[in-house]
Amino acid sequence: MNVLVVGAGAMGRWLAERLAATHTVAVTDTDTDRAAAVAADLGLDTDTGGSYDLVAFAVPMSAIEPAAREHAGRADAVIDVTGEMRDTLAALRDAFPDAARVSTHPLFAPDNEPGTIAVVEDAPDDRTTAALDVLTAAGNDIYETTASEHDKAMETVQAKTHAAVLAFALAGDEVPEPFHTPISGPLSDLSDAVTTGDPTVYAEIQRRFDGAEAIAAAAERVASDPDSLADLFSEEAE
Repeated sequence: MNVLVVGAGAMGRWLAERLAATHTVAVTDTDTDRAAAVAADLGLDTDTGGSYDLVAFAVPMSAIEPAAREHAGRADAVIDVTGEMRDTLAALRDAFPDAARVSTHPLFAPDNEPGTIAVVEDAPDDRTTAALDVLTAAGNDIYETTASEHDKAMETVQAKTHAAVLAFALAGDEVPEPFHTPISGPLSDLSDAVTTGDPTVYAEIQRRFDGAEAIAAAAERVASDPDSLADLFSEEAE
């Protein structure tokens, strides 16, 4: 297939490299220099216009609607790795009403591949299947879901998790390594992983998915009455 990858960030680069293993891939980005750099590094072409067999979107959640409109009609099959599915699929349906459509969310950063990829096959065909085959060939597992199930899960998996870990990082102090326990040590490592990530990505997640307020409310319950901790533990165990 001839594939256009829209977005030359970390996920776009990863997706382009994977698809290029068996397909002809071109790259585009609103930052043309970044697209050119990724294309040159991977030995690919940049977008020169025209149509493709498949357009693959690897853009931030807030950019999927304008990106879909910009590239509407350029292919009869589309996939995305945006990370949000309800609004993304709505944007793809509007821009590509007659196209095959599949939304995916790799539940890992590119450096942590292989992993699980959540998939909603909104209107699949052999081209979207071929794209998924490339990802499974790299050792990834496909988890078929629905847009509502995925987005609800992301409230816990991403928004609440990131908020809780960042809150620990903000509240915690540096301590000598020997003091760390089997709980605090891994949590400190998670804090390092989150705080060295791209804050714009974490901000997008917090804007899109509910969860941070629930973490704040839970922390307030823990802090407000230490004598009630046993009740809170029992509540969670039920």
